[in-house]
Amino acid sequence: LAGCATPAASKARVAIVGGGYGGANAAKYLRLWDPGLDVVMIERADSFVSCPLSNLVLGGSRTMADLRRGYDGLRRHGVTVIVDEVTGVDPAKKTLTLARGKPIAYDRLIVSPGVDFNFGEIEGYPAAQERMPHAWKAGRQTIALRRQLEGMPDGGVYLISIPLAPYRCPPGPYERISQVAHYFKRAKPRAKVLVLDANPDVTSKGPLFKRAWQDLYPGMIEYRGNAKVVAVYAKAMAVRTAFAAEETEVVNTFL
Repeated sequence: LAGCATPAASKARVAIVGGGYGGANAAKYLRLWDPGLDVVMIERADSFVSCPLSNLVLGGSRTMADLRRGYDGLRRHGVTVIVDEVTGVDPAKKTLTLARGKPIAYDRLIVSPGVDFNFGEIEGYPAAQERMPHAWKAGRQTIALRRQLEGMPDGGVYLISIPLAPYRCPPGPYERISQVAHYFKRAKPRAKVLVLDANPDVTSKGPLFKRAWQDLYPGMIEYRGNAKVVAVYAKAMAVRTAFAAEETEVVNTFL
């Protein structure tokens, strides 16, 4: 009887900042491994948009709607999903400060907000984003870049720059090159892809990508290694490397 009268211990709470691949998977599997945990995930957006699959939108085989997933699946696993922004962490008090909601206390904390972009790496780029979308965060810029590709004349040039490794998702830019070439082959067969890679050679799955480009898109892709873009000029749709300047119809930088 005395045991029954003792208040039950509160559940241990794990707070997760970020609802992308890392945060959402952590939330799901913590609940699967221990249903007794109180798992709270805080994410700014009310749904998840897959960035890796966004190259398929540029290639024309998927739409943005195909990339979007809600968080109801996590809720069915017992995860509490809060749509808000974490503005501060107090590790001593073990609390999170939110932009709109009340502070959240936690016992353990997972911080998985994703990575940001190094906009200062390329001279002139911060002011050039509207005309030169990087589109490495799936969403508005993905749509903007796709529209630019659609608006290109047949015979125009799409330029993509690749920074020195290491960078997020090593095969990402080479997958994009392939997807854009796939679109051009069907819709604009005289268009070209110009690749300015700061690395001396393809950094991920090089032989595989090069063989596919040669077999599937012969003459369409011009690859230049050791060609780091150091500046962009939005008005002229031009970029500058240490050796030369290039003007094209569409400029896409990888940050």
